[in-house]
Amino acid sequence: MIESSESLPAGQALEQILLLLDQVNPKRTDLSPEQRLEWLRTARVAQSRIQALTGLLTAEAEKSQAAERTVGTPITSWIATQEVCSHKEATRDVLAARSLGEHPMVGQAASTGAINTNQAAAIGKVLSSIGPQLDAEQKAEAAHELVSLAGHLDAGRLARAAGQVLRTVAPQSAEQLLETRLQRQAEQAHRERFLRFFPSGGSLRFEGSLPLAEGERFQALVTAHREKNRRTSLQTPEPLADRPSYDQRQADALISLCDAAAKSRPEPGLGGARVLVKLDYQQLRDQAAGAGLIGADDALAAGDLRRLCCDAELIPAVLGGGSEVLDVGTTRRLVTPAIRNALILRDGGCAFPGCAVRPESCEAHHIQPWWDNGSTSLGNLVLLCHHHHGVIEPARDSGRDQWSVHIGEDGKPVFTPPARLQRFSERRGSSGAPLLSSSNEGERSIAPTCEFTST
Repeated sequence: MIESSESLPAGQALEQILLLLDQVNPKRTDLSPEQRLEWLRTARVAQSRIQALTGLLTAEAEKSQAAERTVGTPITSWIATQEVCSHKEATRDVLAARSLGEHPMVGQAASTGAINTNQAAAIGKVLSSIGPQLDAEQKAEAAHELVSLAGHLDAGRLARAAGQVLRTVAPQSAEQLLETRLQRQAEQAHRERFLRFFPSGGSLRFEGSLPLAEGERFQALVTAHREKNRRTSLQTPEPLADRPSYDQRQADALISLCDAAAKSRPEPGLGGARVLVKLDYQQLRDQAAGAGLIGADDALAAGDLRRLCCDAELIPAVLGGGSEVLDVGTTRRLVTPAIRNALILRDGGCAFPGCAVRPESCEAHHIQPWWDNGSTSLGNLVLLCHHHHGVIEPARDSGRDQWSVHIGEDGKPVFTPPARLQRFSERRGSSGAPLLSSSNEGERSIAPTCEFTST
């Protein structure tokens, strides 16, 4: 290992890295599983840091016009000629690097390994979207806040953290700034909408872009048909040779959607997307009063408030309200629509840590199995995708070492790793494998939020 208290120029450090990589022993057949994972983790950290440094060097070269002064071409053309890559790929890399150069704090955090490159890209997009509305001091504070959030939020959740950041750096005008930002995004998405078709032999290829609300409605409809087709295939097992891939199932779902639209007859379980708006009781009451639906001093039950809002074709799930039955005991196994709505609002999708599968592709899992007298109630259910349902589901006559889940004191699912992973964690010097809360919590905790589910 090279040890030095002095920092090296970037070029010298990269040359030493390449020399060390040339000395890597390719024989790794005698490694333990724990060592393989440890080396993989280290390699990914190194990859992320080198990628960030590459981005910073690219941004600096572009800003100084190094390529134009040296070879008389833009930096994108120089990259394309130096490597076996297209001009489009080079342009994409330069645009990503430009974001690091525009936000030095983010670039520094990525190059030191404090954040990974995916998080850096997400932070750059957020800063670019809210930057025009902030002064220099607020921009610096926003960058610092996002880098701090990256300690426990992945790239996807960071990309949705603009509201949280604005409420921190500009609390007085945050709501107005958010409204302006959302309006600009909606206008831009509307301007950029398109749909193109490309006949190709016996196929028709297409690509397009839709505004987010319309796009999610379209995605929800396709997903609903995909799940219907999946349930049908479970009843009539497919030969392994004919089993379609996920992308093929998506295509089959779109074909089913087109068939249903042509017939103009909605099938059971398919139809328009349902919008669930998560509001607390006081917020819903204040908005109803502001709209003139009730008097300012009227006191209504949560169920009454909910019925007043149904005329707008919104389903407000009032947190803390007792107007819907969320426990049907052990008399039935399948969840009611009310319980499923509550699960969607609580879990947001697959609750397994790190999983981002949307709620319409998830199943309601009984924590205490129904066949073992487990009740069909919110406190005994958790949303899981098909894969993680199999990971969690206990067999009737098996004591296998597997993941488990329970509902924590805060009412959210908490996952416990298998004992073998706990032993691995202890060998690495930890006090034991941690209990993992659902990764969906942070990104869906700010009300109001909307989720689309098939009805």
